[in-house]
Amino acid sequence: MTGEIDPASGPLGRFVRAFYDARRAASRSGGLSALEAYVAPDVDWQEPDVGDHMGDLRGREAVLDMIRRALGTTGGTFALSVVSTVETRSHVAALIAWSAEKDGRRIEGRELAVYEVRGGRIAAAWFHPDNIADDRAFWGEEAASKP
Repeated sequence: MTGEIDPASGPLGRFVRAFYDARRAASRSGGLSALEAYVAPDVDWQEPDVGDHMGDLRGREAVLDMIRRALGTTGGTFALSVVSTVETRSHVAALIAWSAEKDGRRIEGRELAVYEVRGGRIAAAWFHPDNIADDRAFWGEEAASKP
């Protein structure tokens, strides 16, 4: 189903798909300013703490910097796509398929991303990877390196 519109998606599912489409276009162009329309200025964004650029991020600029750093670390190969979504009135959970290459190594994975949307923007986000050990190894950190 990757790349197709889920006919069951409601407005928040379509919003999240549009965010990922904008992220994909921004990563090709190198300019992330288009993503500002999707992310609240005071967003609370919680990525798994698996690399120097991830962890608990506060504010839109921190999120955009994380995306820039992930793209830079992977030579622009860090790609994400929405597989499916389910939503409530204020939250949307999205199954995300992702891949990246770094130092001659390719990784693929899936994660569950949960977004809180308020006022037409992402107000909070939480990410739950399917294999945190692989993520840590790929991004250059072993599980023991983080408290």
